[in-house]
Amino acid sequence: MPEMQDEIQVFEAPQLPLPKSVDDPWLRDEQTFFLKLPELLKTLRGKWVAIYDEQVVEVGDTRREVLLRFVKKFPNAEVYIQLVDEAIPVARIFSPRKALRRL
Repeated sequence: MPEMQDEIQVFEAPQLPLPKSVDDPWLRDEQTFFLKLPELLKTLRGKWVAIYDEQVVEVGDTRREVLLRFVKKFPNAEVYIQLVDEAIPVARIFSPRKALRRL
């Protein structure tokens, strides 16, 4: 009977390119957040950011604060709001008006 070896091979995870074109604006903004996350962590760790049209448009201490200021600027827009941290909670908000009722 052949001897079994206790060697385990470990391979690095492949680096997959992000899609170049995403049709959904919310998904583009989500993608923008993750692309900018290393830079955001340097200056905005622990803050909430609103990303709209692939730009950080609001920054604040709470999700509610960011959402309220965003809604004043863009009343009918869909927004990606996220906490700048390594552990990322995700929430998709389709309508700012409906989201305000829940906060």
